[in-house]
Amino acid sequence: MKNTALLFLITCPFLISCTTVSTDSSTASARSLAPPPAATVFGEPVPVTAHEDHTFLLESEDPQLRANKRLVYDMWRTILNAGHVEAADRYLAPDYIQHNPTAPTGREAFKQIFSSFVTRQDEVPQTIDNPVVTIIAEGDYVVMALVTEYPESDGTGTYTSTHFDMFRIENGLIAEHWDSIQIRPGQDTPDFGNGGPVPVRGIQGKDQLDMIFNDDPQLFANKRLAFDMWRHIPEAGLQELAPLYMDPIYIQHNPNAATGRAGVIEYFSQRPDTPVDPFLEDPLVASVAEGDLVVQVLQEERPHPATGETYYVAWFDMFRVKDGLLIEHWDTASKGELPAVMQEQ
Repeated sequence: MKNTALLFLITCPFLISCTTVSTDSSTASARSLAPPPAATVFGEPVPVTAHEDHTFLLESEDPQLRANKRLVYDMWRTILNAGHVEAADRYLAPDYIQHNPTAPTGREAFKQIFSSFVTRQDEVPQTIDNPVVTIIAEGDYVVMALVTEYPESDGTGTYTSTHFDMFRIENGLIAEHWDSIQIRPGQDTPDFGNGGPVPVRGIQGKDQLDMIFNDDPQLFANKRLAFDMWRHIPEAGLQELAPLYMDPIYIQHNPNAATGRAGVIEYFSQRPDTPVDPFLEDPLVASVAEGDLVVQVLQEERPHPATGETYYVAWFDMFRVKDGLLIEHWDTASKGELPAVMQEQ
């Protein structure tokens, strides 16, 4: 085992990157936007649960963030749940950019998609029908996380993971969308470009630091905590640094990993140590924080199941921060699916 303290000093090129900022409970970060977790068993992944109070999730001390969250929420219940596709003109920009790799881009294409498979209801439901884990907003971005279920490979039932949708708001309309969808074998998909989906693109290098900045010092510290943990542990394989970043409990919702900090150490011990990069290796698409939650979105490569050609997806990780440490984690993984850094062994 390496000398952790010395390694910490060597591998942390930015002083602020390995420190946290303490604030009192009056800050926005004191609001927990995560649902209560299911029963937690060390050594096992914890099922993903939904938040029961959507009204609470839609609140914000910032009126613009509150309006952005409400815009996304109302679009979802009006169109995706009730099938009132004509309302898209009220919610989406005409040149709406679509990064879902299975869908064409543009507002008119959006209308056609949802008019074809969502049954129109007479009344729009007051709340979203889907099981919502959380809704957070920062700047122009709104992220919504949902409980998703997958069938067990042996046919014995289902297990849970997390689906994510991220929206960028511009001039009071939804202008851009990313989600955690990937192309399935046998699925017909439009070509990228020429009216098809727009490839996912992130940022590399020092410009990533601008993406994790926030005027609120606690939100900035939370985003930096997730950022530095990722480059030190998943990317560089320095799992011995886990005590600097993670609470011993560390509730794990990835169905491939174990709850508990010890589970993280075991999970990433499969990856050989590599030099620490001052920035994330994978391009950073977005970093969004509100309350005690941070969502980090990376650009990752996937092979197209039909052609083998590379296409890019948005990989989402969400963390809950408590007392300066990461204490809970959600991501988009299904069983057997690993982030890119674990596929490079």
